[in-house]
Amino acid sequence: MQHYLSIMILILLLPVAHAQTGAAGSTSTAINWHLSAQPLSTALQQLAEHSNTSIMFDAATVRNIQAPSLRGQYTPQEALGKLLSGSGLQAEETAPGRFSIVQAATTVQQLPEMTVTGAPDPDSPYSTQYKVPDTTTATRTKTPIMETPMSIQVVPKSAMNDQQAITLQQALNNVSGVFHGVGQGGVEYFNVRGFNTWDYYREGVRFTSALTQTGYREVANLERIEVLKGPASILYGRIEPGGMVNLVPKTPQATPYYSLQQQFGSYNLFRTTLDATGGLNHDSSLLYRLNFAYEDKGSFRQFVDNHHFFVAPVVQWRISDRTQITAEMEYKTGKYTNDYGFPAIGNRPANLPINRSLGEPFSGAKYDEIMAGFNWSHAFNDNWEIKHRFYLQRTDEDGHVAFPTALRADNRTLDRSYSGYRNNKVETYTTNVDLTGHIDTWGIKHTLLMGGDYFNYRNYGLFFGNSNFPSIDIFNPVHSGTPVRDPANDSPYGRRDDWFGLYFQDQIKLPYNVHVLAGFRYDNAEIKNISGRKSAQDKISPRVGVLWQPIPALSFYGNYIENFGAPNLGVSGLDGQPPAAETAQQWEAGIKTEFFDGRFSATLAWFQLTKQNIATPHPDPQLALQRISVLTGEARNQGVEFDITGEILPGWNVIANYTFIDSEITKTNNNMQLGNRFPNVPEHAGNIWTTYAFQNETLRGLKIGGGVTLRGKREGNPENDFQMPGYAVFNLMTSYAMKMGKTRVTAQLNVNNLFNEEYFPGSGGFNRARIFVGTPRVFLGSLRVEY
Repeated sequence: MQHYLSIMILILLLPVAHAQTGAAGSTSTAINWHLSAQPLSTALQQLAEHSNTSIMFDAATVRNIQAPSLRGQYTPQEALGKLLSGSGLQAEETAPGRFSIVQAATTVQQLPEMTVTGAPDPDSPYSTQYKVPDTTTATRTKTPIMETPMSIQVVPKSAMNDQQAITLQQALNNVSGVFHGVGQGGVEYFNVRGFNTWDYYREGVRFTSALTQTGYREVANLERIEVLKGPASILYGRIEPGGMVNLVPKTPQATPYYSLQQQFGSYNLFRTTLDATGGLNHDSSLLYRLNFAYEDKGSFRQFVDNHHFFVAPVVQWRISDRTQITAEMEYKTGKYTNDYGFPAIGNRPANLPINRSLGEPFSGAKYDEIMAGFNWSHAFNDNWEIKHRFYLQRTDEDGHVAFPTALRADNRTLDRSYSGYRNNKVETYTTNVDLTGHIDTWGIKHTLLMGGDYFNYRNYGLFFGNSNFPSIDIFNPVHSGTPVRDPANDSPYGRRDDWFGLYFQDQIKLPYNVHVLAGFRYDNAEIKNISGRKSAQDKISPRVGVLWQPIPALSFYGNYIENFGAPNLGVSGLDGQPPAAETAQQWEAGIKTEFFDGRFSATLAWFQLTKQNIATPHPDPQLALQRISVLTGEARNQGVEFDITGEILPGWNVIANYTFIDSEITKTNNNMQLGNRFPNVPEHAGNIWTTYAFQNETLRGLKIGGGVTLRGKREGNPENDFQMPGYAVFNLMTSYAMKMGKTRVTAQLNVNNLFNEEYFPGSGGFNRARIFVGTPRVFLGSLRVEY
């Protein structure tokens, strides 16, 4: 371990020898600005609102002009000058606090040299910034992270590009308290603050990966990933309480950009991606973006291979400065192979060659998935705006698999079962409407959010299987290679979910930089299966948070949140109906900081998260055998999270985290589980990644970097009778970019698991037969051309 720590320290400190000091900040008498790059008209409106000035401009004059991002402390007039820089416009002060935007004089003047501090737009295709200042996930409004009274972390595409992260699993290693779940190749889920979540969100729209099962989510069209820690049901409905993973896709840009990347690597990885954006007409009021990906890869595991094709077109019509409509689609088709890893022998994973498969060559599934929808927004005036989204998601899948059930007492014979499905169809319809307003009451500023959403989910298909599938010797496997179907096991299945919610939220800015966030949500949810069995419930969930920002670079915050969680569908109460849904509560307190003109940030959070209404077997053994349950289960996860991200010195970027979680099953009818830890939750975990882009002219274009992912020991099941040992996985990268006319060409090489560590990242979490095997050393190269 000392060897690992020495290398980790060397990776972190390597860039210091080449780094240079940054520019100084502005005077303390100015306003601290956090404006992202956006249309100039919007930026001027926000500047006027936050500085209590009046800015007059002609909409036609500023149309199609993009304002740069504005970070730092400036007077309103200085801020105006920076927003108008290079636009051909200037601000004339017509009266104290009143400005008019006019065409700049054409007289050529010699301007003094000026250094502009503050970060460039993180959404620019060329951005190398790791820090993102604003998010929408926590509040559904664009809010600076420093003014959000809860923990929210962002993984930008610049970090994903440096790591060549082609799965959500790789990207989310950069966030504290998030651990990859074992999806056996077809399902992608995560453990957040100790609780599993099977859903991810795309721009706030829910996608249920556990029931759609189309392999790992494609990341080619993602701008960033935002992770909100703790319960999020107040704005998004039913959700696991640990947190929410929200994917933010790339949006059309007025400035043309084209990128083609070819990646290749170990185990026959071949991946091609394309990104193109620009205007479709002369005034760029009609914009497009197109992302494409093709991936074909094998595996170090026997019988495992995956491939898919993905395309995501987007068209946006900017009808006016106040109105836009966007139509978008994602289509993905391919196949994946299921892989259930190793069983446990004693209290550890079986000692087997890491490439050994205990499944069958035929296992796998093929699928088609399409998502289509639109969103539009209209600003009635400078204070009120309405937004509406509608999306349809449909998946079609056929698959079958031989999967392990239990290892016999001889510790070598693994019992297996065979199952599959035909015409597994999922259709999801979701829509939401938000009305956002800014009002002042007696000098107190409010940002109001009123909205509602509707979610409709349908899943139908035919299940088939054979519980008498041949077992296998794990030390001398002989694969039968032939699926045997028992017609007696055939059964159709079906399920329909309907829920709607109404929510209200008020973001209040009080004197002395105190921010209060308060709101509540009403949910009405109903689930019905093919037999007519129904579960219905409604609930009101509150949320309140308080943040104090004594200086622009420091915030203290706390929150209390209640959660409306997952339904208890697989069990019955004494009345024969599914019991009520799970609930949860969270208390959280933390500190946020910013350094180096806002280029670098840190968050330290303490949380206590308790989940109730977990179904446990009835205390009467006879009723338990009939799958009758009672809602006496409870689990509590509490701990500390620490995240840092940003640019320490010019060219030196860091993203790192540490997590401590005290996990305990606090109530259950199973005495073997009481007081145990939840599965797959390490007590200690961390990750660090750092890169340095050389700044001197001789080595300009060269970037080096590296990092390490650390995980402590984890329990494999609720009984805690086997564990997965802790591990440290080291990664390195280097890249070189050069200009060729208007084209930039970047060659890059990543080495993951540098020391070829043998490790087990997680288990199935409910029995001893499914432990995922970690990937050995992998080389990944790429060549990217941008124009």
